[in-house]
Amino acid sequence: MAPSSIRSEPSAHNILDARDSRHDALTRALGAGHPVILFLSLNIPGREKTPPGAEAFFSWMSGRVDAEFPGAASLASSFDALGPYRVLGLDGDPSSIKRRCIELETGHPSSRLIDLDVYTSAGAQTDRASLGLAARPCLVCDERAVDCIRARRHGFDELVAKAHELLLPFRA
Repeated sequence: MAPSSIRSEPSAHNILDARDSRHDALTRALGAGHPVILFLSLNIPGREKTPPGAEAFFSWMSGRVDAEFPGAASLASSFDALGPYRVLGLDGDPSSIKRRCIELETGHPSSRLIDLDVYTSAGAQTDRASLGLAARPCLVCDERAVDCIRARRHGFDELVAKAHELLLPFRA
């Protein structure tokens, strides 16, 4: 599916290019006339963004998103140095859609490795804080992820190992 060069550890240049390309895809989606945009992407720590099981996990989660939002319009999908992503256009209330996305993000242990970002047509992100909800928990412990990141509570190898552990059910 994806070129082997993308599956290897991406360079800083490739990562910046991928971020720019994703931003462009989001910008185009925001102009497509849908009240809500859902950006689905992997959230895997480490330089290897598609370790074994990541693509199968992304496919599985994409199916769950499609089942949760059956009327969604597919606006973009690609595979870059950061892994696979999809952009969907939805009708509905952004807050309600974000709450449903949070249920998907918390419904399975491996779902911690997915980001379901919700935007209004004006480009404002609807996040947990805007809904008065607790921040996302850390990948390793039950503390807030942002606090663990700032305090560097967990070593890089520990975070990568946890991600690989969460992908085990999706390895062939």
